[in-house]
Amino acid sequence: MRITLVLSLALLAALATAGCEEKKPEGDAPSRFASVKRDGAAKAASTFCEKQWPVGEGSKRYAAPADRPIPGVAAGAPAKAGAWRWVNLWATWCHPCVEEMGLLARWRDSLTADGVNIDFELWSIDDEEAALTGWLGKTKLPGRARWLRTQEDLAPFLEGIGADAASAIPIHALVDGNGNLRCLRVGAVHDEDYGAVKAFLTGA
Repeated sequence: MRITLVLSLALLAALATAGCEEKKPEGDAPSRFASVKRDGAAKAASTFCEKQWPVGEGSKRYAAPADRPIPGVAAGAPAKAGAWRWVNLWATWCHPCVEEMGLLARWRDSLTADGVNIDFELWSIDDEEAALTGWLGKTKLPGRARWLRTQEDLAPFLEGIGADAASAIPIHALVDGNGNLRCLRVGAVHDEDYGAVKAFLTGA
């Protein structure tokens, strides 16, 4: 009787252990680092971008507006194939726009050193040719200077990048290597934004 009871208890214990055994999922488990990386990029986008668009379904194409030549300024090389494009709307009369050019130049150098393939496309919305050419003659921009053709082109350009037609400059838009808008920020950028920008561009 005692032996039968012991055997019964042993059998029950074995069955309980077998029932609780964890089943491993088929295939490779997702990398924890990959999920952390995705979360970091998403957080960066939410802290820096006012609006953002995904890759694939729901994506938004970037279309550059018509421009006009800037007297005395070379047209410059087109954007590098596959590079991120940093589109900036600015003007010589906009103090925050002018003030952040040095910061953008430092960010360009840092991002390039960190392996980010990026071009800066700087769209002036100035009315006066003399003001624009005079300012460019004494200031080095962090990227290619372009001049919006007419003021009538401004509202459609803003709406095309997801901004309100009445938005104030500076305005920044990030375009991926496939020509898709990914991020819009209305307003100036600051030193403390660099970490979020880098995380967004690298997906880290």
